[in-house]
Amino acid sequence: MTNSKSKHFSFADHAVNFRKHIKSSIRGYDDTLRPICRDMAHRFAQSGTRVLDVGCSTGHGLAALRRSLQAKRPNVQYVGIDIEPSFAIHWDRLKAKNLHFEAADGLAYEGFTNLSLALMRFTLQFIRPVDKPALLKRVYDGLVEGGTLLIAEKTLADTAKMQDAMAFAYYDYKLKQGFTAEQILDKERSLRGQMTCWSEAELKANLMQAGFRHVETVWKDMLFVAAVAHK
Repeated sequence: MTNSKSKHFSFADHAVNFRKHIKSSIRGYDDTLRPICRDMAHRFAQSGTRVLDVGCSTGHGLAALRRSLQAKRPNVQYVGIDIEPSFAIHWDRLKAKNLHFEAADGLAYEGFTNLSLALMRFTLQFIRPVDKPALLKRVYDGLVEGGTLLIAEKTLADTAKMQDAMAFAYYDYKLKQGFTAEQILDKERSLRGQMTCWSEAELKANLMQAGFRHVETVWKDMLFVAAVAHK
């Protein structure tokens, strides 16, 4: 029987097997979104600057970007930050001369400087609504001219009818990935008040309000969206 008093969701509970967890939770994460992130990094990461991954989780995504770019632009620095210290169990194995990780809160982190590329993948949705605009502005201010933010988020549909249709299609996908109905419901309960999503239109409007000149959707799968925002 499902426990009606489910505890708050914590990424610490998934830190060890987080890569498997997110792959089975978001359709297309591994085979579509990650290659898009790599392609965008090759296009927009500038020599002599920094690439910052805000909410880097295990750090494997950022490490993969570094490996793919290292020969072409060896003087780029890569930094990953995450508020959840449990992810540090992965970081020591990934560290390199120009790649390091920190347990840090993006709202207080002081390293938003000399960035040509910032990554925020499924991070903003866990920030309090009152703090979201401030974090986007911090990213924008830290980007060099021509800098780029690649952001991926779970969003809300524009209508209640489509929200219902896509939410249940998502639950069906998770069932096929091996999640039980009880696990799906427990997670939904645990995320109440912790995940605060915008619609795609709201996300783009807030990016523009932070100062970004152009925002383009580069990937979409049901309620999940990735966009590139240019300074």
